[in-house]
Amino acid sequence: MTPLDAGGREETEEPRRYLIAASVARYPKCPDWDRPGLVEARDQIVELFTQKLGYRHHTALGADPTVLQLREQLRAFCTSRERREDDLVVVYLSGHGEVDDAGNEHMLLMSDTDPADVSFTALPTGELVRVFSGTKVRRLLLILDTCYSGQGGNELAAAALKRLTSTWTPSASSPGLVIVSSAQPHQQATAGLFPDLLAQVASSQALAGHAPKHLSVSAVVQQINDHPDKPAYQHVSLSLLGLSGEPPDFLTNPRHNVRLTEVDLALQEAAEFEEHARRRDTEFYSRLLVRAMGSYSGRLAHGWWFCGRHQALTEIATWINNGVIDNSNAVQDPLFDDPFSPAAVSDRDVRVVTAGPGSGKTAILGLIAALTMPERRRTVPVDAIGLGPKMIPAEDSVDVVMYAQGITNTQVLSGLAAAAGFKCASVGEFLERLGQRTSASQRPFTALIDALDESATPDTLCSQIIRPLIEHSKGRIRLLLGTRKNLLDCLGIKLHEQRRVMDLDSPRYADRDALRAYTILNLVDSHSSSPYQSAHPRLLGQVARAVEMAAGTSFLVARFAAYTLAAADEVVADPRDPEWRASLPKHAGQAMQDDLTQRLGDDAQRAADLLRPLAYAEGQGLPWEGIWAPLASAIAGRTYTDDDLLWLRSNAGSYVVEAVENGRSAYRLYHQALNDHLQRGADFRAIHSAFVDTLTKRVPYRGDATRDWFRAHPYALNHLATHAAAAGRIDDVLLDAEYLVHAAPYSLTSHLQRVSTDEGRLTAAVYRTALNLHAPAATSVRRQALALNAARADATALLDQLTSHAAPGDWTPRWATGSDLSKSLRETMSGHAHSVAAVACTSLDDIPVAVTGSYDNTVRVWDLREGQQIGEPLTGH
Repeated sequence: MTPLDAGGREETEEPRRYLIAASVARYPKCPDWDRPGLVEARDQIVELFTQKLGYRHHTALGADPTVLQLREQLRAFCTSRERREDDLVVVYLSGHGEVDDAGNEHMLLMSDTDPADVSFTALPTGELVRVFSGTKVRRLLLILDTCYSGQGGNELAAAALKRLTSTWTPSASSPGLVIVSSAQPHQQATAGLFPDLLAQVASSQALAGHAPKHLSVSAVVQQINDHPDKPAYQHVSLSLLGLSGEPPDFLTNPRHNVRLTEVDLALQEAAEFEEHARRRDTEFYSRLLVRAMGSYSGRLAHGWWFCGRHQALTEIATWINNGVIDNSNAVQDPLFDDPFSPAAVSDRDVRVVTAGPGSGKTAILGLIAALTMPERRRTVPVDAIGLGPKMIPAEDSVDVVMYAQGITNTQVLSGLAAAAGFKCASVGEFLERLGQRTSASQRPFTALIDALDESATPDTLCSQIIRPLIEHSKGRIRLLLGTRKNLLDCLGIKLHEQRRVMDLDSPRYADRDALRAYTILNLVDSHSSSPYQSAHPRLLGQVARAVEMAAGTSFLVARFAAYTLAAADEVVADPRDPEWRASLPKHAGQAMQDDLTQRLGDDAQRAADLLRPLAYAEGQGLPWEGIWAPLASAIAGRTYTDDDLLWLRSNAGSYVVEAVENGRSAYRLYHQALNDHLQRGADFRAIHSAFVDTLTKRVPYRGDATRDWFRAHPYALNHLATHAAAAGRIDDVLLDAEYLVHAAPYSLTSHLQRVSTDEGRLTAAVYRTALNLHAPAATSVRRQALALNAARADATALLDQLTSHAAPGDWTPRWATGSDLSKSLRETMSGHAHSVAAVACTSLDDIPVAVTGSYDNTVRVWDLREGQQIGEPLTGH
């Protein structure tokens, strides 16, 4: 496990970071050129990189260097025997920049530059490449902060391609040259503006929260260009060269703190969290443990507010412990007279925990998961939350814990296989390999999977992955599952099967005393100034009893209702008042709405508008940086900015959790029930259409007025297709070939069956062809594969787009043989009324056919040449 320093940051082996910052503020040969403010600008860069980003300042250059001093000192640094190929080097240069009229060449004016002979006494910017050539400096961020620096950046990039990056070979240290220019080739740069904007953006919550370890340079540049203080006449540009993978992590995230990840924003904001944070060193940072702890502030030991549920915990722990083959370690299962009877053995391979929204399903599974992990177990205050020996599963008794929200069937299966130590392509192969593993270990593979109902495709995940695992387990795998009740049929399980189903809403497991105790904790401790801290115990108990009765079996409703009451100025006058009791919320959405209305008044709608985009976010959540506020504006029809999101963080942060995806902060709602509430009655297609428009508008343009998807936000590349399909606009996004090149392949592929136009079907066919080859490949290879397939399909418009942006030297097809793409690739073959569970391909009378079996109890035969069904469906099973 990665240790933490005193500030909650991970102590890992980091590359060495060096900053070389030089500015020319004084020009002895031309005092009119003097810019005293550049001294302060340089100091600001030094302060940012050394105090917040972890760099060591190399001070040899100092202020106002001459041409010779700049060359010699940079070269001495680069050729030093101390240099290593994994060093991260940042060079910042500011001063005057001019474009030589004679040679149209960008020049850096140094302190010894003669205004009468600039072309000879200044430093051609492109020549800086010679300083780094042949040295071990291979991870370089070069910042040019001068007038017309975009011209110098272009010349540097061209020279680097010839002399520098072409000699770099891929290595573990991920080489890369990143050039940031503070102005375009024909733009002047405002003195001191760039360092100020960079410092503001690097410290901005909108760029990244506490979760990502590093800041994306492209995201930083985008945020600078979007900053309201940046004048319209100045635009920062970015060039990336010599990459063998992702760009080097030049910019550390000054807010990164692992203790503050996967917790709601109110917890991050609370002052008392510092004491609470010290106990989170080894806690389980995922949705599961967040729910298990059940708190967002407070003074309880270890921050655990988990209450009761002893019957459920006892039965789950007993079920897990009985998974050991050695009968001597078995515990009597309360549902069986004999744990090794035929009935017990046949049903012990699966246990499904189900409940209504907010009833504590994930909290229980999260606690179980923590108790099975040795490094997490010691963080659980077993005595404080009243756990007896029978409620504690054995250490290492669960092999993998998964939270299925937003993930695909393939990701679930590959995740299970990876935990078992192998790869597989099907459920059958997984079980076969698992049988070999189980025979050797004498213990079945045990998996805990929660949120089946929140996966990318819940029905097919249950019917095509989980159900076959259950029905064909033969003692090789045991599954502890969490889902809402609507998916039980897809699992082949009935709600009344007590041996396999644990319904937390049933009288057997609904723990009224625990719900009341949890309500009291929230009434007293959810606000530092709660009036219930000094309330008479009898009154406190009466209020908690009323909240508990209204909440039914939902701990989530009780939490939100108690939170609202704790935020009031005074206690309830008469908890027996029937009108007051009737006003208490009975559903999570109602509880949130009541809380926002009572605490925020007229601003409740503002909060709801800002929260609504999160209800439709994919993956780990929605990015803040330039996406969340514009989306809220587009959906609500009124303007919101980052200032509104900062307001939301302070006033409704308990409903939002920060996570991380693609190394960047992502934000989601605390619970699926809140998503359901905010989605109710909304125009589903219109909201997803707003996502499509907003994400597309955020993609920068190239000089030829086409969008540069290479620089698109990762959320757009990963999830735009999902939103476009939901909006009925998947054909629109397929019109841009550059999107096809850079989009996440498997995410895009899963929505191609939704195309509706001839052009869309042709593009989808081109994309599907050789998907197994281009999906895992680099974008340059994907471009070539798509271009070749487009040539074969005679998709000339698509081919022209793909080849127009090919890199110099890459081959492009002009024509291709075999232009007879099967109609089965272009057509969506429809007919089955339910999910397809089996597919086999063969030939009939030399006609290639596919035979499909579905849960609609039919078998159908398809002509793969024409994409049409052959004959009538076969029935009779």
